[in-house]
Amino acid sequence: MERARLVVKNFGPLKDINIEVREMVTFIGAQASGKSTLAKLISILEDEDFRRDDTISFEEELKKYNIFNYLKKDTFISYDNINYLEKSPYSLDYKEGIFLKGTAYRYLSVIKELSKDKSLNQKKLTENLKEILCSELKDCLLKDLKKTLDIFPSKTQKNKFKKFISTEILITTFKKIGIDKIFEILDKEQNTENYIKLYEDLISLLPNLYLFDSLYIPSERSFLHLIEGNVIGLIKNKIQIPDHILNIGQEYEKAIQTIKELPLSIIDKKIKYKREGKTSYIYHNENEKVNLLESASGLQSIIPILLLVEYSKTLKEKYNFNFVVEEPELNLYPKAQHELIKYLVKNCLFDRKNLILTTHSPFVLASINNLLLAYDKGQKNPKEVNKIINKESWLNPKNFIAYELKNGKAKKIMNDRLGQISENMIDSVSDTFADEFDKLLDL
Repeated sequence: MERARLVVKNFGPLKDINIEVREMVTFIGAQASGKSTLAKLISILEDEDFRRDDTISFEEELKKYNIFNYLKKDTFISYDNINYLEKSPYSLDYKEGIFLKGTAYRYLSVIKELSKDKSLNQKKLTENLKEILCSELKDCLLKDLKKTLDIFPSKTQKNKFKKFISTEILITTFKKIGIDKIFEILDKEQNTENYIKLYEDLISLLPNLYLFDSLYIPSERSFLHLIEGNVIGLIKNKIQIPDHILNIGQEYEKAIQTIKELPLSIIDKKIKYKREGKTSYIYHNENEKVNLLESASGLQSIIPILLLVEYSKTLKEKYNFNFVVEEPELNLYPKAQHELIKYLVKNCLFDRKNLILTTHSPFVLASINNLLLAYDKGQKNPKEVNKIINKESWLNPKNFIAYELKNGKAKKIMNDRLGQISENMIDSVSDTFADEFDKLLDL
């Protein structure tokens, strides 16, 4: 399901991009086609620290991800939460060298200023705020009814509203009448000041509905093993390493201190990761172990992904994570690629978690197609499908979209009618090889 829309024009390799952003997005394309650039932009635009803090500039974030020099005079970037289009404050725009942040926090500060301007139509301003509150409250009630009820100070008020929404109105069809009932129970006048106070209470009570934290796992992740334990020193000494790598390096250090042992069944059921003292080891059996730095390149590539995801799960009560993984297939055998994709879908798409992948691998696309098909077939034959692919890794086609990047544009390769990635896209690589092979045979 489309949750946002991203438009990018004239930014580095991206010439004319207009894409949906769903809970899971996959970008495929040749080197330098703009996959990582798009992924980095989404990481920035989905990060709540950036969205709510006016002291963090867009330019600073671009520098952190090494894409600042992509900015041009005619660069245009727009990111809008599609669920609140027209009415919601959730919009981020860069045009003519100016970046405008429009989030719940920013909207409140703007509304507060506008409410002081008596020359403006205050009635229209209040109606607009009421519309937004209605939409926000519906979302809050659906996500966490118990916590949302804390907007009422007394138990009696809570019970009155619970009775109201259970008998008079469904949460899923929450309309302006629901706002009216809230203020009737609170015994407060419906005016801009009280609407603002209600909005502030919602954000305070349910930060998990508003706060996202982007977790960007770069293709250079094997490097994290080398700098582990020295990240702070590298930052203090201003060593020329991209900030986004140093930032994920800090998260990786937290992960290795938290996750001490991890099975590596994605690679082989017999092996496991284990942290002992200040060293990470790969155990091939109970007695044989090898230092992670001396292990196979595939293990060095996959360990940071697994540790960071597992670590983030320990923080799930505090954050909504926007996971961005560059080239998950790096140094992995096709079967391991498939197992990793199943793991990522299972662990990165729940409780308001999102997953962005960049890839060169048709095997990754084929793996995703299997998970999409499992969801489809699982609607009629759940037990049988679950024996083939665990239900936790089924992928709802409504929550997924894929694009091929080429010549600065993004072509949608997801067939929503079939609920599958286009077979032509997956087969194109093998077709090229087969055509070359046939020509050689004809000589």
